Amino acid sequence: MKISVIIPVYNASLTLKECLDSVFESNYKNFEVIVVSDFSSDNSIEIAKNYKCKIIELDENKGPAFARNKGAEESQGDILLFLDSDVIINKNSLDLVSEKFSSKDVNAIQGIYSHEPNYKYLATQFYQSYLCYYVWPEDKKYATTLVTACFGIRKKIFMELKGFDTKMKKATCEDEQFGYVLINKGYKILILRNLQVEHRVNYNTTKFIKRRFAQDFDRIKFYLREKTYTNKIKQTNYSKVIFGIPIIGLILLTFIANIFFSNKMIVLIFLILNIFYILLHIGFLRFVSNTKGIKNVAGILMMFYLDTFLMLMAVTFGSLNFFLSKEKY
Repeated sequence: MKISVIIPVYNASLTLKECLDSVFESNYKNFEVIVVSDFSSDNSIEIAKNYKCKIIELDENKGPAFARNKGAEESQGDILLFLDSDVIINKNSLDLVSEKFSSKDVNAIQGIYSHEPNYKYLATQFYQSYLCYYVWPEDKKYATTLVTACFGIRKKIFMELKGFDTKMKKATCEDEQFGYVLINKGYKILILRNLQVEHRVNYNTTKFIKRRFAQDFDRIKFYLREKTYTNKIKQTNYSKVIFGIPIIGLILLTFIANIFFSNKMIVLIFLILNIFYILLHIGFLRFVSNTKGIKNVAGILMMFYLDTFLMLMAVTFGSLNFFLSKEKY
């Protein structure tokens, strides 16, 4: 069984070498690597040329969806394994992929981020913990929100479904959209928990704010455009995250109200709302405490407040943009 490892690249010189090293150090040898440069302006191509891989250079920046599709078109493997250029796999990762796809019942698999690394920036640590707890909870066998950082699929199925939506130019929610297409067609995306990869990323708070708002802004437009908000609402692992959005809105309103109309009742409501918000995510905070230490809990909680506020802003401005603008993407 041949595996085609497809890596879309856009100015990834800081992480690409380590990513490619990890792939070529794999125990499993029946694979090919296809690097698709999405009009990179750094030395990513020069780095890729040091490895035995096929390099595709796009003549303009078309986004990760187009780059992944192009890599799939040029692939020769039975299985497509999409990796982000900042992902590091283990020596046995391709063995795990091959072994799992030997079963005819498996059509798509989701690799997950390892929660072992400790990150320099609190914002990055929060988001990695968030993904591990809310996107891939321990009691969940199949993924309902696809993350293409490490994602495997049978090539035949990928080509039949025509791949990722290339009208999505940014790296925001093109993977989630394709995941819903897969699920709506009756396919299941198996969460392969021992296929754990390391994410070589470090977002400071400023970059985190820009990145998360852009993701959620595009995601809201996607939900409205394709009416996939019902898919998200049905995901019980996300219910507390979704419910937290209006709570943050009420917290913000009572905070502003207290500035202009200060009284004990508003302060009390403000305190009750904050207690409720914290209790809503107590399971996540316990998870962080158990895995990263109790000293990180307060900082992670503050990042959660910020993240939920960004979601609220994205819902507000994304909806306004969708309904008032002609641009639906």
